[in-house]
Amino acid sequence: MAAARKETEENGEAPQARIVVGLDTSLVTRDALALAARLAASVDARLKGIFVEDENLLHLADLPFAREISFSGEIRELDAERMLRAMKAQAESARRMLARIASEAKIDWSFDVRRGRPLTTLAEHAVEDDTLVIRSGATGSREVGRAVRAATREARADVLLVARGAGLKGALVPPPASMRGALQSPLPGRPVAAIDDGSSPGEACCAFAETLAARIGAPFRRLGARGLAPADLAAAARQGGVGILVVDAAWLGDDEDAARLSAAAGCPVLLLGKERGSVEGPQKKRRLIHVGS
Repeated sequence: MAAARKETEENGEAPQARIVVGLDTSLVTRDALALAARLAASVDARLKGIFVEDENLLHLADLPFAREISFSGEIRELDAERMLRAMKAQAESARRMLARIASEAKIDWSFDVRRGRPLTTLAEHAVEDDTLVIRSGATGSREVGRAVRAATREARADVLLVARGAGLKGALVPPPASMRGALQSPLPGRPVAAIDDGSSPGEACCAFAETLAARIGAPFRRLGARGLAPADLAAAARQGGVGILVVDAAWLGDDEDAARLSAAAGCPVLLLGKERGSVEGPQKKRRLIHVGS
């Protein structure tokens, strides 16, 4: 983590927060990237895309018995050089996708290519001012949980978990004036909600979520968490049509809780890796929603 911090400072990136997205060329990634761009614009952050050349696939291609089956049914030997060329072509496609979406959102962006295991590599290079965008349905819940723990508890970064079918296009809308147009969602007004367990970190989490809601013009809700399991709160978020759920990462239990919450809530889940201090925002009357009341 120290090396990642040094790299960030040397690149001149330390003064501004970063929304960091692991990229490939899938449709799910496009939706997640558009959401990341909306978040970056909402919190005055820069957008960074990272394409990870999967070392496991490259090692597999080196095995003498490894084969691949084409769409036409042709069976042929795997070739590491051919696979690497394909990855580089995918990286360039991902870079163009990032550039287009960042341009539409009018935000600063950067792009990098690394090699390793995708989630592990993202977590290893996280620094405190980062928010990592992780697609929780792309791999096993335990692996997602390990990456979340490394990012939030070791690097003290934030993590935005997005699952397939999690209402990405309806989250964080309506967007700021600078983003009117291509990224605007047809589903305005979905609330930003925060889980409040009655602790100081829970209060800080709610303050952050309320400020975020005010900046994007969305309603804010608290979900009272005392005595309730993550499944109960996920059900409340889904039933309430929440657009994004903000949670103090320390509130989660085992490594699989993060992925389960993301899958069940029906919306992206923002896990805060560090406790915020006082957050400037509107002094509104706060609404506490208790599940089952």
